[in-house]
Amino acid sequence: MSSTAITAQGITISRFGTTAFEVIPNVVSFQGPGGQAAVIDVTNLASASKEKRVGLRDEGQLTLTMHYNPDDTIHQGLRSDRANRVRRQFKLTFTDTVPAIWTFYGYVTTFSVQGGVDAVVQASVTIEIDGEITEA
Repeated sequence: MSSTAITAQGITISRFGTTAFEVIPNVVSFQGPGGQAAVIDVTNLASASKEKRVGLRDEGQLTLTMHYNPDDTIHQGLRSDRANRVRRQFKLTFTDTVPAIWTFYGYVTTFSVQGGVDAVVQASVTIEIDGEITEA
């Protein structure tokens, strides 16, 4: 059977600006969204073994690593979103498939810059997802 893997090259992650989605430039990798749900123990004295229910979904986080440019207005916007606790809409657009687009709201909770010898300046950005992810 041949592989059905899709390539990450060309995937875009966008942030809704004032009037439209704007692609976040220089993203080199991402992780997430990755969700989970709470496990609720509903065991009682008549139970023969543990009984459980699943709680509400938590869509988790989206973490980006990008080459940071302090002059870039979208990078400035991400920093401003974190500083001002702004709830923002984001979009992840896959390639190599019938356009698969995930749209969600979230908060930038982390914006960390790092660099070193023989390296470009990078930023790690964490977006805490708020609510559901819609797929189109």
